[in-house]
Parts: sequence; C-alpha cells; structure tokens
Amino acid sequence: MKRFSISLAALIFTGINFMALSSNAQGQIREKQTEIVVLGIAQDAGYPQLNCKKECCQRVFKNPALAEKVVSLAIYNQKTQQYFLLEASPDISAQHQYMQEKYAATLAGVFVSHAHIGHYTGLMYFGKEAANTNLLPLYVMPRMQDFLLQNAPWEALIKNKNVELHALTNHAKLPLGDSVSIQVFKVPHRDEYSETIGYRIIGPNKTALFIPDIDKWERWEIDIISLIKEVDYAFLDATFFDGKELPGRDMSSIPHPFVAESMALFAHLPQGEKSKIFFIHLNHTNPLINPQSQASGQVEGAGFSIAREKMIFPL
Repeated sequence: MKRFSISLAALIFTGINFMALSSNAQGQIREKQTEIVVLGIAQDAGYPQLNCKKECCQRVFKNPALAEKVVSLAIYNQKTQQYFLLEASPDISAQHQYMQEKYAATLAGVFVSHAHIGHYTGLMYFGKEAANTNLLPLYVMPRMQDFLLQNAPWEALIKNKNVELHALTNHAKLPLGDSVSIQVFKVPHRDEYSETIGYRIIGPNKTALFIPDIDKWERWEIDIISLIKEVDYAFLDATFFDGKELPGRDMSSIPHPFVAESMALFAHLPQGEKSKIFFIHLNHTNPLINPQSQASGQVEGAGFSIAREKMIFPL
C-alpha cells in the first residue's frame, strides 16, 4: 500500500460569527487560531462496551448515534494547518477523519501517555496494512518506548519507518511549532508495561491540563488543586462516578479518583476555578456519559463541567 500525506481541504468554524467578518479579519483570525479539540471522552473500551448487557450500553446498541469515542484530544494550530494528537485511541481513524474534514489538518505527531489499550492501540493503523505512514513523529516516555520496541506488532512500525520515536523526559517542555508547547509529567497509575504521564498544554494565550488516567489524587506528590489554579482548562480523570458503580468488583484494584471524591476535594474552590474542570475518560457505567442523566445535572449544577466530543477550547 502506498504511503500517504494526512491532509485534506476543509473550513474551520470556532463559534465566532465568521461570515460577518471581512475577508481580512477572517484571515487574521485564521492565522492566529490555536485550539484544543475534544475527539473522545470514553474510557479505553469505548461506549458501548463489548458484551455489555446493561441498560447503559443496550440503549446505545439500539441507537448508535449515542456512541462515544475513546478519550483523545487534538492540539490544532491554524497557522501551520497541523495538529498533534494526544492518545492513539482505537477510534483514531474516525478521529483523524474529523480533523481532516473539519480543519483541513495534517497530522504532525502523536503523544501516547501509557500502555493501556485505549491510549496506544490506534498506532496499529499507521502500519503497512492501513495508512502506511512515513516517519510520523511518536512521542513517548522511556518505558513506553521499550514496550513498543520489544513487542509485536508495534516494533514493526519502527522497523518499517511508519513512525519515528521521540523520547520524552519527565517535566521537559517540548515546542509544538512557534506558539504552542507541551510539558509532560509522570503520574501514579497501574504501570504494568510503561510509566503513565499527564500533559500541560501551553498556548499563546491559555494553558490546559490533561490527565486522562491517574490513581487517587492523594497518591500523587503534586497538589492537583495548585495545578488547576495555574491553568485555564483542566481535563481530569473521571473514569468512575463512585464506588458503587461495579458491584462485585474490587474497586481498589482500579483506583481512579471517583467523580464524587473529586467534587468533594474541589468543593471549596471558587466558581471560577470549578468551571475550569472538565471531567473526561468516562467508563460505560459512569452516568456522566449520558448528558441527560441526573448525575450529569448534579455535576454541572455544582459548577463543574463534563467534556463532550467536538468541544473546542481556544489556546
């Protein structure tokens, strides 16, 4: 299969009254625009999940329009017409197609946080059986790099030069063009195969925090509240709503911060700080995955937000 360039012509609309602007003003806005695009909000196994007999999934099997893609963000730079992908989810084909059609965007590189299925398995579509990309930059931490080099089919991506590995280091800041940079940092998680990282995205005007996976907040040596105060948006792990969500399962073996716990921890924050928080990485059992649920209303009524696919956040 031939190698291909990942780009397509399309028009961007970001909520500004675009048609009312002069062509000169349009050009200025397009030239300066940098933003985060939410491409997926679900936990690794997606929504609906395979073999799920519960009502939460059955309603989606009956109405596929309600499905949610696996967690991923795009950092899009209008000036360069490029985007960087944070997490290579199993839904990467549809997510990339959206960036092509909506933004005329070329994929400039991929960041992978860790070796759990929702965060790296989309890499397989860069291989010769599919896109057959050429030296696509892939940014990973050292243990994640070793995991890819030592295991099939991932090592074939490197051998066949579909991807080019770029090693990340803890807390290092990496420029992504002339106006955006990213800083990665290790977070505590179930690190069977690789370390796990979160991201700080620094734009020309605003900054964002993205931590899709982490153990309990108190297990981290860094104060999450201090980090929230330093950024404009905080996309935080909300895998489970509370400890009652998986009856018969030992929740201590999968110690994400429950949404109920996070809300209690952040309850004292002023509304301006609460509004920065967007819960993301939602398990199929998490009622927040349904925008119409009572739990979604409860969270939003308390001043917090829930990430939804195709949301746009200016940087």
